[in-house]
Amino acid sequence: MLRTFAAAAVFAVSFAGVAFARDTVVTATLQAPSADARVVADSAIWNCADATCRAIPQHAVSVHGCRDFARRSHAVITAYGSQDRQLSAEELARCNDAAPATLQANAAGH
Repeated sequence: MLRTFAAAAVFAVSFAGVAFARDTVVTATLQAPSADARVVADSAIWNCADATCRAIPQHAVSVHGCRDFARRSHAVITAYGSQDRQLSAEELARCNDAAPATLQANAAGH
């Protein structure tokens, strides 16, 4: 019985390590440096330094996730994605629809 439990524990830990290794870092590049060192958005804690924020969200890169980050960070996003997938210019435009109007006007050069 104890042997079975120990084998099951080793098996579970090995899968946890594989799952952890697959976690994808998502990077959001902001138009201007972030006022906050941390932002909670897209079901993740984003760590920000200057105009770059990084997190490991629980789901794939999406416009929805970018919009949530833009809304909660009060920032205009100039790039958003992971090593495997970056949002397109059209997707970034939809993402930034969530940014406050004053930030959108500044991004457009008004």
